[in-house]
Amino acid sequence: MRTLLLLRGSPACGKTTWIKNNGLEQYALSADNIRLMCQNPMLLSDGKLGISQSNDKLVWKMLFQLLEARMERGEFTVIDATNSKTVEMNRYKDLAKSYRFRIFCVDFTDIPIEQCKRQNQLRNEYKQVPESVIDKMYSRFSTQVIPSGIEVIKPNELHKASFGSIDLSEYKVIHHIGDVHGCNTVLQEYLKDGIKDNEYYIFLGDYIDRGIENAEVINFLYSIMNLPNVCLLEGNHERWLWCWGNDQHSKSKEFETVTRKQLEENQVSKKVVRMLYRKLRQCAYYTYNDKTVLVTHGGLSKLTNNITTIATDQMIKGVGNYNDYEIVNDTFFNSTDNKTYQIHGHRNPKSLPIQLNDRCFDLEGSVEFGGNLRAVDLSHDDFNCIEIQNTVFAKPEPVVSNTEKTNIPASEVVQSMRDSKFVNEKKFGNISSFNFTRDAFYDKQWDNQTTKARGLYIDTTENKVVARAYEKFFNINERPETKFDNLQHIIKFPLCAYRKENGFLGIVGYDKEKDDLFITTKSNPNGDYAQWFKEIFYQQTTNAENLKQFIKDKNVSFVFEVIDINRDPHIIKYENNHMVLLDIVRNDIDFSKYNYEELQHYADEFNLVCKDQAYILNDWQEFYDWYNEVEEEDYEYKGKKIEGFVLEDSNGFMFKLKLWYYNNWKLLRGVAQDTLRKGYFTRTSALNTPLQNEFYGWIKTKYKQDVPTNIISLRDMFYHEKYGVED
Repeated sequence: MRTLLLLRGSPACGKTTWIKNNGLEQYALSADNIRLMCQNPMLLSDGKLGISQSNDKLVWKMLFQLLEARMERGEFTVIDATNSKTVEMNRYKDLAKSYRFRIFCVDFTDIPIEQCKRQNQLRNEYKQVPESVIDKMYSRFSTQVIPSGIEVIKPNELHKASFGSIDLSEYKVIHHIGDVHGCNTVLQEYLKDGIKDNEYYIFLGDYIDRGIENAEVINFLYSIMNLPNVCLLEGNHERWLWCWGNDQHSKSKEFETVTRKQLEENQVSKKVVRMLYRKLRQCAYYTYNDKTVLVTHGGLSKLTNNITTIATDQMIKGVGNYNDYEIVNDTFFNSTDNKTYQIHGHRNPKSLPIQLNDRCFDLEGSVEFGGNLRAVDLSHDDFNCIEIQNTVFAKPEPVVSNTEKTNIPASEVVQSMRDSKFVNEKKFGNISSFNFTRDAFYDKQWDNQTTKARGLYIDTTENKVVARAYEKFFNINERPETKFDNLQHIIKFPLCAYRKENGFLGIVGYDKEKDDLFITTKSNPNGDYAQWFKEIFYQQTTNAENLKQFIKDKNVSFVFEVIDINRDPHIIKYENNHMVLLDIVRNDIDFSKYNYEELQHYADEFNLVCKDQAYILNDWQEFYDWYNEVEEEDYEYKGKKIEGFVLEDSNGFMFKLKLWYYNNWKLLRGVAQDTLRKGYFTRTSALNTPLQNEFYGWIKTKYKQDVPTNIISLRDMFYHEKYGVED
């Protein structure tokens, strides 16, 4: 928690021993330890060893950098130093104010100077200091005062700096109110009887963002924040309030574009926001009759003997990863007695009920998306779970709509793409291909033009689509709309998962001028890849003439994944050249395509290999469990390593999932390319697994040797030479 202990006392007064005896070594920053990191003990003129202070400028710089890193996470910290000067302690005081820390000074200065000198002689030689140093310290302690605002405690009063439980048994009911997220109407419905003096109210944080009543929520909380029976916890979203209240730009797009605008339009004062933020607490820890209850925003896995040592960051964000909340609550249940309870909010990706087990409650109910405001009331009878559905919320903007027509003329689309610096046009007679640029990809410049410009061929004289593939769609966690915890509010089930093949995209349309199939890749019908595609296409298509007539009559494009194992090996190993029909796309400016049943029908009619519908997932629980299963390192689909899956919901929203095996060997492909070219790989920090480091060690031995350059062949060689097996 946000607690800073400054130890104040002469060398040899017992500060370090006190730290050890109180089990605080792992929480301490010691100036002497950092001095020894900077320089070994040095030989003195009298033949003894001593700790050099010649690097003290660096030492104190490092100590304060380490301290700030800890304070940013709200970590309990002990400073093992003499802290003899007022100016030194004022520096800590300023930091404590910035990071909202409580600051204590553990005062050792009343230990007799003679005792310090005796203890100094008993220290390790290199830790001993001249007696004149001790004399100087004691004279300084008598003149340098401890600044106001720093609470002074004695070494035997550590309990005064610890966060203990409070007794709330006097109250009739203890209310615990979950994530609000700018939804004031439903909050007021829960509090329709007002704040009662004989009841206690704990709000679990996340008061802002995503909802449409952020200003109303802030004003309401401000109006009750000073009541003695109201406890406001800090959630992970509240830090943006602090940024705004102090004229800083937050790192949240949601806050900057939506919440901030609501606050400013409703003339919410920054002073009000600062005052409110200072009232936010890190946790609520109380007893109620025979029950002990821990309340945090994110949830902890254990109730430790001294919760002061738990980082505020963990109280707010929760222990473990976002998806670990079930494990966290099971661990809490198993590690505490049957009278100890936990209540938290923040995370509930599986949309589980409020009561997770007999003694743990989760109050995250997706209220901001039209879900429920969750609450738990504790009375002398027992806990009572409450859910109130929110009806005042922003309807989510459609992320992808493959069925809704924009009716924008092709001529306007062509002009808007030509006006965009992030779209490339290549001309092939009357036909132009439009594709997003490298800058668009690497700088993530995604808009209506760049997402549409992906394998789009338009006859610019007639302004008609000749051939086309997909609009750009994204990997899980690549964009805000595909962040995993947002998907549950976007996906319209059932959700279909199709095996993603690992080749290049081939498109077949109809060229009216030539009365022939228009066979191309995403950008160039005359390039090498297009020629390779044509070879494979005609080798494996038995009725191209009928296919041409169908494409012409229906005005569609056939989109294929093309695998050429010799001329274009990727990551996944295949046995032979082939192509897989991915979709039949209508040649319109607005993207639309045939459904999977129609796709299968025409694949059979034209004797084509159709993409594999691997899974149908009927609800969020199924998707959540499936996602965690396929993300495992050893996952195989039907006994084979694959690139991943393309997912499509019932509204046509498409996104991708690349699997561990593919991502791992894509990284190692870059490692191999760099190492074979120059003998080493510069970003070795990216190598995080034993396999990755073993491969790097192996590929370095192949520098300047005549070896294949594609990762499939290199991978086979690696497994054969290292383990005597094939991948």
